[in-house]
Amino acid sequence: MSDKVLGILELETRPVEHPGFMAGPGTFPFPVKRRTVPGAFTRNVIDGDKSVEAGYVAAALDLERQGISALVSNCGFTGLYQAAVADAVSIPVAMSSLLLVPFVARTLTTGAKIGILTYDAPKLTEKHFSCAGWSSSEISVAVGGIEGGELWHEFAKPTPDIDLAVLIWDVREAAKKLLKANPDIGAFVFECTAFPIAAGAVRRDTGFSVADVTTLANMLFGMSADRCIS
Repeated sequence: MSDKVLGILELETRPVEHPGFMAGPGTFPFPVKRRTVPGAFTRNVIDGDKSVEAGYVAAALDLERQGISALVSNCGFTGLYQAAVADAVSIPVAMSSLLLVPFVARTLTTGAKIGILTYDAPKLTEKHFSCAGWSSSEISVAVGGIEGGELWHEFAKPTPDIDLAVLIWDVREAAKKLLKANPDIGAFVFECTAFPIAAGAVRRDTGFSVADVTTLANMLFGMSADRCIS
């Protein structure tokens, strides 16, 4: 059978299986195949653990052998492994929504800044930007996160118990706080793959565009070629 399927590389941290999340039913209007990367947990990936890079490459190769058409990740911090994974397979790879930042920047008026919302702002560094193909010297950004709060601690657990209402509230508040400190923000990019559930609320709150991993996945899937699914 010839059909297109999106591959999702997942942390070993149990994903939230709720509509709107990458592991949730109905989030994508096309089939997906999920593959857990052994040893990849929220905390060590966010800390930049290079030892799990080989696991991401192996998982990507396995999904490619199964015939998937494109690959994404359920943690934006795995953007550090973008080059290694993309070099290992022959299908399109997008490990982080930070890849969208140059595109979003071009949609804004001159001088507008992009607000990047992440799980842990101090951990998101220039190296992550560089792995996505840009730098903050070229594109003006402001970074905000939910670090230190209840959900920040919960997401770091192997089996997190997430209150969706609290998550949406935290993301909305982080966006408002970042916008207050940076009134020149003209759009948001959600680096954290758990945040798309709050994208609609942030659009309504701010009147700005919001791009996230679901934006990225839909773009990547749409441009990918058909493959034979095993």
